[in-house]
Amino acid sequence: MRKKILAVFLVLLCVTLPLSGCFGRMQEDETFSMPVTDEPDSLDPQIADSNAERLTAVNCYEGLMAVDENGALLPGVAESYTVSEDGLVYTFTLRQDAHWALFSGHKDLLGENYTETFDSTVYAEDFVFGLRRAVDPQTGSPDAYLFSAISGARDIMAGRAAVATLGVEALDSFTVRITLDYTDDNFLYALTAPAAMPCDEEFFVLTNGRYGLEPGLTLCNGPLHVSRWTEETSIRLSRNDDYRGARDVKPASLTLSYVENAQEIPERMASGSYDAAFLTQAQVDALEDTSDLVTQSIDNITLSFLFNQSSGSLTNENLRRALVTAFSPDCVSALGEGTVSAEGLVPPYCTIGENTYRAARGAASALAYDESAASAYFEEALLELGVSSVEIEILCAESYAEFARQTVQGWQHALGVKFVATVRAVSDSVLEASIADGNFTVVLYPITADSASTAGFLESFGSDNFFGFTDAAYTALLGTVHENAGSFSNLQAACAAAEDYLLQHAVLLPVCYLQSCFVTSADTSGIYFYSSEDYVYFINALKK
Repeated sequence: MRKKILAVFLVLLCVTLPLSGCFGRMQEDETFSMPVTDEPDSLDPQIADSNAERLTAVNCYEGLMAVDENGALLPGVAESYTVSEDGLVYTFTLRQDAHWALFSGHKDLLGENYTETFDSTVYAEDFVFGLRRAVDPQTGSPDAYLFSAISGARDIMAGRAAVATLGVEALDSFTVRITLDYTDDNFLYALTAPAAMPCDEEFFVLTNGRYGLEPGLTLCNGPLHVSRWTEETSIRLSRNDDYRGARDVKPASLTLSYVENAQEIPERMASGSYDAAFLTQAQVDALEDTSDLVTQSIDNITLSFLFNQSSGSLTNENLRRALVTAFSPDCVSALGEGTVSAEGLVPPYCTIGENTYRAARGAASALAYDESAASAYFEEALLELGVSSVEIEILCAESYAEFARQTVQGWQHALGVKFVATVRAVSDSVLEASIADGNFTVVLYPITADSASTAGFLESFGSDNFFGFTDAAYTALLGTVHENAGSFSNLQAACAAAEDYLLQHAVLLPVCYLQSCFVTSADTSGIYFYSSEDYVYFINALKK
């Protein structure tokens, strides 16, 4: 009888306390894991460029400002700030209890008594030094352009440091003043980027050029800190017990696990090996059981035909124009019910300020479907190339083979017997290897926006791309994009001009938009990303 009463009591306890251990209450102090597909070169936030480097930076450092799960600005190390009426002077008052995370790995550099001899307080001068490093050309920060509005920054970035003084100064130990040359609508968000993180000059000098090359040579002030780095295996980030931010640190640790073959990630995510990952919608759909996963869809992919302009017949613009204008939007339906043609190159996920670029802009100014024009472009291309016919190969993933074949049929119908095309469908790994080697003529490829930055997405088509496109006029247009980064309305117009240039010169052919998914385990909560696959935050992470 006593056993029966006890059983009834336990059932009632589970009902009355639904968040208790009976159903799996979300807990603090848990460990988390996320895959990365690249091996970092350094953990120096000022030069963070790869996925692993940026993920480390946003979890291990805190700037003057931070962002929450909704993309809203939060106090970072700055507990308050003011902006002058003309929008040119920002004054930040820092928390006086912000500290660098010190651990046993610092003994070799700082000595046995490092906790007593090294001042771990984060001071205003640490932000001054960090921003000076960010705009110094010798640092090579990929995010230097984010700070172009700071007084003197453009001269310094152009190598004219002798005639420029950066407008960042420490008014006292806990007050930073930043003066701009022109208003920048995005400036506060720029201060959340890895390159804007503080850097202790004394510690940096002590590393003797090795800053960020191992945990003991890295100094973090964020919710987590780098505690172990096993090359080609993982990076372990542990709670910074000295963190005193506006939010409590929920996780005990985060492990960024290096995965050489990205195709393994979906199954490992489904099996519970990871707590968060980015997958394509196709990868999610291919999983047999997703009941233990929570997915957030992101329209950040533009499926496109890319024309290799490194060599061969597709260096000819008229041939590319022929292919673009011979492509019927009706073909897109072959990709699946509900699929519609892309309105432009930039996917819907990308934004300018708080507004999505695509919604604000509408359809881009692209070459329209016109078989008569396509035929004329093709005949002109034959004359310019000095050939009687053209033969090309379309490289694609196996999942897009049928669509590619239907596209080829349309091209052959419009361009006639002088045009011959074949489709080579390969596995995802072979596709990526072929692209890396430049071993393709035309490739049907999902171009992913790595961040919500419209300017950053368009930048990926600059001179450092994988399909051989180089163009001085487009480089100049990107320069205009950078010059207008401080004004969202001007930036919208500059990005539109750059996008239109790529489409009107048939650099590529956007087909439709696809989705990727931010996937988390159903046994977790509080993991969020902002703007980019590189910016996944674990400060609020809980687990059953």
